[in-house]
Amino acid sequence: MKYILEERILKIQIETLFNDTIQSFLDEFIPSKKIQHLLIQNKWITLDGNPVKREDDIVGINLEINIYPENYSYLPCGLNADVVYEDEIMCIVNKPKDVLVHSDGNSETTLTDILKGYYAKKPYIDVQPIHRLDKETSGLVVFSKSIIFQPLLDKLLSDKQIRRSYLAFVKGKVEKDKTWVINKPIGKDRHNPNKRVIYKNGQNAITKVKSLGYSNKGYSILRCILDTGRTHQIRLHLASEGYPILNDSLYGFNSNLLIRMGLMADMVEFYHPLKQEMLSVDVDLPNDLNKLYFEVLK
Repeated sequence: MKYILEERILKIQIETLFNDTIQSFLDEFIPSKKIQHLLIQNKWITLDGNPVKREDDIVGINLEINIYPENYSYLPCGLNADVVYEDEIMCIVNKPKDVLVHSDGNSETTLTDILKGYYAKKPYIDVQPIHRLDKETSGLVVFSKSIIFQPLLDKLLSDKQIRRSYLAFVKGKVEKDKTWVINKPIGKDRHNPNKRVIYKNGQNAITKVKSLGYSNKGYSILRCILDTGRTHQIRLHLASEGYPILNDSLYGFNSNLLIRMGLMADMVEFYHPLKQEMLSVDVDLPNDLNKLYFEVLK
C-alpha cells in the first residue's frame, strides 16, 4: 500500500488497498476489538476527513488514521538509544549488555526508559517492547511506536512471523555447517526462581541451530533461530546439548575471551504489514564478539 504520514495522521491511498469495507480493513490491520472500537468512537479513522462506520465501503482518496492519538510524559534519561531502524509504527533498538528491556520492579534504568528519553520531544509516541531479551543478552529489540498498530505487531510475533536470529559463542567444537533442531520443553526450576530447566511437562520450546565453525581456542559460533520464545531458551537448550554459552552465569562458565555473555540477537526479519515487503535488520557485533567472530570466519 502507499501512504504518507502528516503530523499524526497516516494517510493511505485507497486505490492501493484491497479491502472493501472499514471492518475488513480493521480485521486485517487492527486485530484488537478494543482499538477498533476506539478508532470508530473517537473518530481516529476517517475517509477524506469524514467519520466512518464499520460497515462503510472504503471509497474516496485517502483512508486517514490518527496513529498517535494520545500524549505521554517522557523525560530525557541521559543515555543514548542505539536505534538501528525506525519507521511510522515501530523502531528496532540495539540493547546493550546488562540492561533490562522493561522494569522488573526495581529502580534500574531500562531500555524502555532509554527509548522514552529518545522520544522526549515526541511525547505522543507510545513506546512498548514487542518482545524481550535477557538482561545479559545484547542485541535487537523491536518496539511499537503506536498504540493503534501495536496489536498487529504483537500478532506477527505470536504467529511466528517475526524471525529472530542470534549468534551464540559456546564452549566446544562443532563442525562447520552442522545443523540440528533442539526440541526440549522448558519449565521453572523449583530450587532457583532465576533459572529454567528441561522439563517434560514444561512449555514447548524449539531452537534451530547451525554451526558457523569453531576456533582452536575451544569455542564455536552457532547461528540460532527461535521457533518459540521461552525465558532463557537458547541458553538452556545449548547447555543441555553440551555447548554452554561463554560467560553465561546461569548455564555456562566464565571465559576471559569476552567481556559479556556470548549471546547476541543480531538479526530480525519479517514481512512489514504496511510497507508490504520483507524487512531485514541486522547490527554490527561489539568489539569483543567481533574479534572472536573473525577468528572463526576469517
